[in-house]
Amino acid sequence: MPRDLICAPRAVRLATAALAVLLLGPLPASRAAVRASPLPPPPPALAALIHSGAVKLLSRFASDVPGLTGYVVRFRGTTQVVYGSRGYLFSGELISPQSVDMNALYRQRYAPVDDAAAITRLERAGHLIREGGAHAPLLYAIIDPNCSFCYRFYHMAEPLIGAGRLQVRWVLVGFLERTSQARAAAILAAADPARALRFDEDHFDVAHEHGGIAPAQHIAPQILTALKQHLDAMSDVGGDGTPTLLYRAPNGTWTAQVGLPTQHWLEAYAPAQRR
Repeated sequence: MPRDLICAPRAVRLATAALAVLLLGPLPASRAAVRASPLPPPPPALAALIHSGAVKLLSRFASDVPGLTGYVVRFRGTTQVVYGSRGYLFSGELISPQSVDMNALYRQRYAPVDDAAAITRLERAGHLIREGGAHAPLLYAIIDPNCSFCYRFYHMAEPLIGAGRLQVRWVLVGFLERTSQARAAAILAAADPARALRFDEDHFDVAHEHGGIAPAQHIAPQILTALKQHLDAMSDVGGDGTPTLLYRAPNGTWTAQVGLPTQHWLEAYAPAQRR
């Protein structure tokens, strides 16, 4: 997932950009078989980041693209897939001719992590906004009321929720801007939090990246505690920005994905029911 499609504090955005400066655009994918030849060492740029401790190398593998080696890395608490070839380092979306998100596939295959503990933590914290039918695919969406990419994800998800194809647990955090916590508290303290969240997103100020709901003047202690627990759970799964999504991978484990997903990914996760 593109790392620029997240809302994060300025310090985090700058740190992420420092890594991105070293990374080039993705290569096109192919259906070539994975070769069994010895894997080359990481490209110099990646090796330097690993040596400095800025990046942790979790695994490496031969990708489906001839000559392109994949590397699963941990950077600022998030798991990412990057690629190397002939000393060059590449980052970005890798989509197969069949429109398969290869980054997500490789992440699940070579960095299987079950984030079920975060789900348990969120459910215990409470103050989750529940939408969608009980039998639809479920995901947890950690969002900030001042996040423009959360605004975009909300409007991507709502039609699927309305069609009975998706259920979402909206998890409010408040860390992006000075008013974020108070806006999140205003939503959670409302008589109908789902309606308050809808108002915030429907009246979102895109130009200034501010939610539409007025910040709360007072935050109840229990809501303050819940917001902190939500933020701690986001950190536990490697979320350094919003939206952070928790969803069930094909192997049944709960997996975190940071950033705005593509419409294709969301449609695939919540397929239409055959009649």
